[in-house]
Amino acid sequence: MEDIYNIIKRDVFGKMNRDVSVLVANVSVGGFQIVSFCNNKWMRVGQSITDSSSNAWLITAIAENGNVTLKVPTAITDLVKRQVLKVVAPKFLFGTHRSANNEFTMKIGNDIDVLPLCWLVENIEEQEYNSNESSKEREANIRLYFLDYSDVGEYLNEDYRLNVVSPMIALKDEFIRVIDSDRVFDGTNNRRTRPITRFGNENEKGVFENILNHDLSGVELKINIHRYRTGECKC
Repeated sequence: MEDIYNIIKRDVFGKMNRDVSVLVANVSVGGFQIVSFCNNKWMRVGQSITDSSSNAWLITAIAENGNVTLKVPTAITDLVKRQVLKVVAPKFLFGTHRSANNEFTMKIGNDIDVLPLCWLVENIEEQEYNSNESSKEREANIRLYFLDYSDVGEYLNEDYRLNVVSPMIALKDEFIRVIDSDRVFDGTNNRRTRPITRFGNENEKGVFENILNHDLSGVELKINIHRYRTGECKC
């Protein structure tokens, strides 16, 4: 039986859609263009989205109505309606708190531009089914965190929720969408979510300790995944 880690990384995380389509494109002014997208997905200020020519459009502001202000790349024409770009690809992380922290430090370090990330927490409990009795292959109770950088020095609680938690909810929703749209998974899985303003541990004296050595915010997802047999044989 295949490792659930491989299944989640390949069949769910690997199929998440990063495309965003321009709905309204205003004429650029002073090298900046205000654009409305059909869905902002997990965009955040400070990241870039890329067009089909791999030009990077830096996100400088996101208004409460969802309009996105972009810095126009040098010598590039304005975006137009129905043009498709891609949001940043999230990183995939797996392991216990300690092992994930070590891997996070090695892979990411202080480079916040490579965020966000999806962290699949280790110690996954599975129930396997007899092939003669059920079309299901297994059930797995998994826990993930969808996390991005948060500016502790500048953000108020409302800023955390608007600038980081909301985009990470969108990232979580895309993860669930992939599961729900794939018939190899049972789309009626039980799921629980928990928004996280600051990701870490706070002791009784109010001292806060980051878990991944970074100032992060996001959302936790606990989900029971049912997977059916695919009939694939690699004999």
